[in-house]
Amino acid sequence: MPEGRAEARQAAAETAATWDLVLGAPAPPAPALDPEMPHPIRMWDYMIGGKDNYESDRAAVRHLLNVWPDVMLIARAAEAFAHRASDWIARDHGLRQYLQMGTSIPIMNSFDGIVRDAVPDARFVYVTDDPITAAHARAVLAARAPSNLLHVLQAQFRDPAQILAHPWLRERLDFSEPMGVLLLGMLDYTRDDARLKRALEEIMEALAPGSLVLVLHYLEFPIPRVGEIVQSLLGDNKAEFTPRSMETIEEMVAAYEFLPPGLVRITSWNPDGHGPGQDMEERCHIVGGVIVKQES
Repeated sequence: MPEGRAEARQAAAETAATWDLVLGAPAPPAPALDPEMPHPIRMWDYMIGGKDNYESDRAAVRHLLNVWPDVMLIARAAEAFAHRASDWIARDHGLRQYLQMGTSIPIMNSFDGIVRDAVPDARFVYVTDDPITAAHARAVLAARAPSNLLHVLQAQFRDPAQILAHPWLRERLDFSEPMGVLLLGMLDYTRDDARLKRALEEIMEALAPGSLVLVLHYLEFPIPRVGEIVQSLLGDNKAEFTPRSMETIEEMVAAYEFLPPGLVRITSWNPDGHGPGQDMEERCHIVGGVIVKQES
Protein backbone atom coordinates (compact mmCIF):
# COMPACT_ATOMS: atom_id res chain seq x y z
CA MET A 1 0.00 0.00 0.00
CA PRO A 2 1.43 3.44 -0.90
CA GLU A 3 2.71 5.33 2.14
CA GLY A 4 0.30 8.25 1.73
CA ARG A 5 -2.70 5.96 1.56
CA ALA A 6 -1.54 4.07 4.65
CA GLU A 7 -1.22 7.33 6.59
CA ALA A 8 -4.70 8.40 5.49
CA ARG A 9 -6.17 5.07 6.56
CA GLN A 10 -4.42 5.34 9.94
CA ALA A 11 -5.81 8.87 10.43
CA ALA A 12 -9.29 7.65 9.56
CA ALA A 13 -8.95 4.79 12.04
CA GLU A 14 -7.90 7.18 14.78
CA THR A 15 -10.90 9.42 14.07
CA ALA A 16 -13.24 6.41 14.18
CA ALA A 17 -11.72 5.34 17.49
CA THR A 18 -12.65 8.75 18.88
CA TRP A 19 -16.23 8.81 17.69
CA ASP A 20 -17.38 5.21 17.16
CA LEU A 21 -17.16 3.77 20.63
CA VAL A 22 -19.54 1.71 22.72
CA LEU A 23 -17.84 1.26 26.09
CA GLY A 24 -14.47 0.70 24.49
CA ALA A 25 -15.58 -1.49 21.56
CA PRO A 26 -16.15 -0.45 17.94
CA ALA A 27 -19.75 0.58 17.42
CA PRO A 28 -22.00 -1.25 14.95
CA PRO A 29 -22.75 0.57 11.71
CA ALA A 30 -24.83 3.69 12.21
CA PRO A 31 -28.55 2.94 11.88
CA ALA A 32 -30.35 4.10 8.79
CA LEU A 33 -32.02 7.44 9.42
CA ASP A 34 -35.72 7.14 8.67
CA PRO A 35 -36.99 10.56 7.52
CA GLU A 36 -40.59 9.39 7.96
CA MET A 37 -40.24 8.70 11.69
CA PRO A 38 -39.99 11.64 14.15
CA HIS A 39 -37.01 11.57 16.47
CA PRO A 40 -36.68 13.53 19.76
CA ILE A 41 -33.29 15.11 18.97
CA ARG A 42 -34.50 16.37 15.58
CA MET A 43 -37.82 17.56 17.03
CA TRP A 44 -35.84 19.49 19.65
CA ASP A 45 -33.54 20.88 16.96
CA TYR A 46 -36.58 22.21 15.09
CA MET A 47 -38.10 23.73 18.24
CA ILE A 48 -34.94 25.73 18.99
CA GLY A 49 -34.58 26.97 15.42
CA GLY A 50 -32.14 24.42 14.00
CA LYS A 51 -31.97 22.96 10.49
CA ASP A 52 -31.05 19.33 11.21
CA ASN A 53 -34.59 17.94 11.07
CA TYR A 54 -37.06 16.34 8.67
CA GLU A 55 -40.65 17.18 7.79
CA SER A 56 -41.81 14.30 10.01
CA ASP A 57 -40.14 15.99 12.97
CA ARG A 58 -41.68 19.36 12.12
CA ALA A 59 -45.12 17.80 11.64
CA ALA A 60 -44.86 16.08 15.03
CA VAL A 61 -44.01 19.38 16.71
CA ARG A 62 -46.87 21.16 14.94
CA HIS A 63 -49.25 18.47 16.17
CA LEU A 64 -47.98 18.92 19.72
CA LEU A 65 -48.36 22.71 19.43
CA ASN A 66 -52.04 22.29 18.69
CA VAL A 67 -52.52 20.75 22.12
CA TRP A 68 -49.83 22.60 24.08
CA PRO A 69 -48.99 25.98 22.47
CA ASP A 70 -46.21 26.65 25.00
CA VAL A 71 -44.06 23.70 23.93
CA MET A 72 -41.88 25.84 21.64
CA LEU A 73 -41.49 28.48 24.33
CA ILE A 74 -40.44 25.84 26.86
CA ALA A 75 -37.88 24.31 24.51
CA ARG A 76 -36.26 27.67 23.85
CA ALA A 77 -36.27 28.53 27.55
CA ALA A 78 -34.55 25.22 28.32
CA GLU A 79 -31.95 25.79 25.62
CA ALA A 80 -31.25 29.33 26.84
CA PHE A 81 -30.90 28.11 30.43
CA ALA A 82 -28.51 25.31 29.46
CA HIS A 83 -26.41 27.73 27.41
CA ARG A 84 -26.04 30.39 30.08
CA ALA A 85 -25.45 27.83 32.84
CA SER A 86 -22.78 26.03 30.78
CA ASP A 87 -21.12 29.34 29.96
CA TRP A 88 -21.28 30.36 33.65
CA ILE A 89 -19.62 27.12 34.75
CA ALA A 90 -16.84 27.58 32.21
CA ARG A 91 -16.37 31.36 32.27
CA ASP A 92 -16.85 32.06 35.98
CA HIS A 93 -15.31 28.88 37.36
CA GLY A 94 -12.71 28.04 34.70
CA LEU A 95 -13.32 24.29 34.67
CA ARG A 96 -11.33 22.64 31.89
CA GLN A 97 -13.13 19.31 31.47
CA TYR A 98 -16.77 18.42 30.90
CA LEU A 99 -19.03 15.39 30.77
CA GLN A 100 -22.57 15.49 29.38
CA MET A 101 -24.79 12.49 30.05
CA GLY A 102 -28.26 12.21 28.51
CA THR A 103 -30.38 11.42 25.51
CA SER A 104 -29.46 14.42 23.42
CA ILE A 105 -26.30 15.77 21.81
CA PRO A 106 -27.11 19.28 20.54
CA ILE A 107 -26.22 19.99 16.94
CA MET A 108 -26.94 23.71 16.80
CA ASN A 109 -24.97 25.75 19.38
CA SER A 110 -23.37 22.64 20.86
CA PHE A 111 -22.44 22.77 24.54
CA ASP A 112 -18.82 21.79 23.89
CA GLY A 113 -18.58 24.87 21.67
CA ILE A 114 -20.11 27.06 24.38
CA VAL A 115 -17.62 26.03 27.06
CA ARG A 116 -14.73 26.20 24.59
CA ASP A 117 -15.59 29.82 23.83
CA ALA A 118 -14.67 30.50 27.47
CA VAL A 119 -11.99 27.81 27.91
CA PRO A 120 -10.47 27.07 24.48
CA ASP A 121 -8.65 23.90 25.53
CA ALA A 122 -11.58 22.40 27.46
CA ARG A 123 -12.05 18.66 27.00
CA PHE A 124 -15.62 17.47 26.46
CA VAL A 125 -17.18 14.00 26.41
CA TYR A 126 -20.79 13.35 25.37
CA VAL A 127 -22.51 10.15 26.53
CA THR A 128 -25.73 9.04 24.83
CA ASP A 129 -27.56 5.73 24.64
CA ASP A 130 -29.18 6.54 21.29
CA PRO A 131 -27.32 5.36 18.14
CA ILE A 132 -29.15 7.86 15.93
CA THR A 133 -28.08 10.71 18.21
CA ALA A 134 -24.49 9.44 18.10
CA ALA A 135 -24.68 9.28 14.31
CA HIS A 136 -25.82 12.91 14.16
CA ALA A 137 -22.89 13.88 16.40
CA ARG A 138 -20.38 12.08 14.19
CA ALA A 139 -21.80 13.71 11.08
CA VAL A 140 -21.92 17.28 12.39
CA LEU A 141 -19.76 17.86 15.46
CA ALA A 142 -16.66 15.96 14.37
CA ALA A 143 -15.75 18.73 11.94
CA ARG A 144 -16.05 21.47 14.56
CA ALA A 145 -13.51 20.57 17.23
CA PRO A 146 -10.03 19.05 17.57
CA SER A 147 -10.29 15.27 17.97
CA ASN A 148 -8.30 15.37 21.22
CA LEU A 149 -10.82 17.72 22.86
CA LEU A 150 -14.20 16.29 21.83
CA HIS A 151 -15.39 12.70 22.19
CA VAL A 152 -18.64 10.73 22.05
CA LEU A 153 -19.42 7.55 23.95
CA GLN A 154 -22.50 5.48 23.19
CA ALA A 155 -23.50 3.85 26.47
CA GLN A 156 -26.34 3.42 28.96
CA PHE A 157 -26.10 6.67 30.91
CA ARG A 158 -28.91 5.66 33.28
CA ASP A 159 -26.49 3.21 34.91
CA PRO A 160 -23.37 5.39 35.02
CA ALA A 161 -21.07 3.44 37.39
CA GLN A 162 -19.61 1.33 34.58
CA ILE A 163 -19.16 4.37 32.36
CA LEU A 164 -17.49 6.47 35.05
CA ALA A 165 -15.00 3.71 35.88
CA HIS A 166 -14.19 2.77 32.29
CA PRO A 167 -10.54 3.24 31.16
CA TRP A 168 -11.65 4.92 27.91
CA LEU A 169 -13.33 7.73 29.84
CA ARG A 170 -10.57 7.91 32.45
CA GLU A 171 -8.04 8.46 29.67
CA ARG A 172 -9.95 11.50 28.50
CA LEU A 173 -11.13 13.06 31.76
CA ASP A 174 -9.17 13.39 35.01
CA PHE A 175 -11.50 12.44 37.85
CA SER A 176 -9.01 13.67 40.44
CA GLU A 177 -9.72 17.23 39.26
CA PRO A 178 -13.02 19.17 39.26
CA MET A 179 -15.16 18.95 36.14
CA GLY A 180 -18.44 20.26 34.84
CA VAL A 181 -21.16 17.66 34.41
CA LEU A 182 -24.23 18.44 32.31
CA LEU A 183 -27.21 16.20 33.06
CA LEU A 184 -29.41 17.36 30.21
CA GLY A 185 -31.99 14.87 29.02
CA MET A 186 -31.07 12.50 31.83
CA LEU A 187 -33.09 13.08 35.02
CA ASP A 188 -36.39 13.45 33.21
CA TYR A 189 -35.45 10.70 30.74
CA THR A 190 -35.08 8.04 33.44
CA ARG A 191 -38.43 6.44 34.23
CA ASP A 192 -37.59 4.54 37.42
CA ASP A 193 -37.16 6.75 40.51
CA ALA A 194 -34.83 4.34 42.33
CA ARG A 195 -32.64 3.98 39.27
CA LEU A 196 -32.40 7.75 38.94
CA LYS A 197 -31.43 8.26 42.60
CA ARG A 198 -28.78 5.58 42.29
CA ALA A 199 -27.41 7.18 39.10
CA LEU A 200 -27.10 10.57 40.82
CA GLU A 201 -25.31 8.96 43.76
CA GLU A 202 -22.85 7.19 41.46
CA ILE A 203 -22.10 10.39 39.56
CA MET A 204 -21.61 12.52 42.67
CA GLU A 205 -19.41 9.88 44.31
CA ALA A 206 -17.12 9.72 41.26
CA LEU A 207 -16.49 13.49 41.08
CA ALA A 208 -13.72 15.49 42.70
CA PRO A 209 -14.64 18.27 45.14
CA GLY A 210 -15.29 21.52 43.32
CA SER A 211 -17.10 19.81 40.46
CA LEU A 212 -20.30 21.47 39.27
CA VAL A 213 -23.31 19.47 38.06
CA LEU A 214 -25.93 21.14 35.89
CA VAL A 215 -29.38 19.54 36.20
CA LEU A 216 -32.62 20.15 34.35
CA HIS A 217 -35.98 18.43 34.81
CA TYR A 218 -39.42 18.80 33.20
CA LEU A 219 -42.33 19.29 35.56
CA GLU A 220 -45.56 17.39 35.12
CA PHE A 221 -47.55 18.55 32.13
CA PRO A 222 -50.24 21.12 32.96
CA ILE A 223 -52.47 19.50 30.32
CA PRO A 224 -52.95 15.75 31.01
CA ARG A 225 -53.34 14.76 27.33
CA VAL A 226 -49.89 16.14 26.46
CA GLY A 227 -48.05 13.22 28.02
CA GLU A 228 -50.03 10.70 25.99
CA ILE A 229 -49.45 12.64 22.79
CA VAL A 230 -45.69 12.96 23.40
CA GLN A 231 -45.39 9.21 23.94
CA SER A 232 -47.47 8.44 20.85
CA LEU A 233 -45.29 10.74 18.72
CA LEU A 234 -42.11 9.02 19.91
CA GLY A 235 -43.47 5.58 19.01
CA ASP A 236 -40.88 2.88 19.71
CA ASN A 237 -38.21 5.36 20.81
CA LYS A 238 -36.89 4.31 24.22
CA ALA A 239 -36.32 7.84 25.53
CA GLU A 240 -38.21 7.20 28.82
CA PHE A 241 -39.39 10.81 28.96
CA THR A 242 -40.78 11.20 32.52
CA PRO A 243 -41.90 14.60 33.85
CA ARG A 244 -42.25 14.73 37.66
CA SER A 245 -43.80 16.94 40.29
CA MET A 246 -41.66 19.60 41.97
CA GLU A 247 -41.99 17.73 45.27
CA THR A 248 -40.65 14.50 43.75
CA ILE A 249 -37.75 16.28 42.07
CA GLU A 250 -36.80 18.07 45.29
CA GLU A 251 -36.81 14.75 47.13
CA MET A 252 -34.52 13.26 44.46
CA VAL A 253 -31.89 15.97 44.94
CA ALA A 254 -32.36 16.70 48.66
CA ALA A 255 -28.91 15.33 49.54
CA TYR A 256 -27.06 17.81 47.30
CA GLU A 257 -26.07 21.45 47.68
CA PHE A 258 -27.19 23.87 44.96
CA LEU A 259 -25.40 27.10 44.23
CA PRO A 260 -27.62 30.23 44.28
CA PRO A 261 -30.34 30.68 43.19
CA GLY A 262 -30.94 26.98 43.86
CA LEU A 263 -33.29 24.63 42.01
CA VAL A 264 -35.77 27.00 40.36
CA ARG A 265 -37.87 27.55 37.27
CA ILE A 266 -35.31 27.91 34.50
CA THR A 267 -36.47 31.39 33.48
CA SER A 268 -35.49 32.58 37.00
CA TRP A 269 -32.01 31.04 37.00
CA ASN A 270 -29.64 34.01 36.57
CA PRO A 271 -31.55 35.54 33.62
CA ASP A 272 -29.39 37.45 31.16
CA GLY A 273 -31.92 38.70 28.65
CA HIS A 274 -31.53 35.74 26.28
CA GLY A 275 -34.48 33.44 25.79
CA PRO A 276 -37.87 33.67 27.55
CA GLY A 277 -37.63 35.77 30.73
CA GLN A 278 -39.07 35.67 34.21
CA ASP A 279 -42.38 37.03 32.94
CA MET A 280 -42.80 33.62 31.27
CA GLU A 281 -42.06 31.62 34.43
CA GLU A 282 -45.56 30.17 34.89
CA ARG A 283 -45.57 28.93 31.30
CA CYS A 284 -42.14 27.23 31.47
CA HIS A 285 -42.69 23.94 33.24
CA ILE A 286 -39.03 23.06 33.78
CA VAL A 287 -36.73 23.49 36.78
CA GLY A 288 -32.95 23.58 36.82
CA GLY A 289 -29.90 24.49 38.84
CA VAL A 290 -26.24 23.76 39.53
CA ILE A 291 -25.08 21.34 42.24
CA VAL A 292 -21.61 21.76 43.76
CA LYS A 293 -19.61 18.75 44.98
CA GLN A 294 -18.29 19.63 48.42
CA GLU A 295 -15.41 18.10 50.36
CA SER A 296 -16.45 14.87 52.06
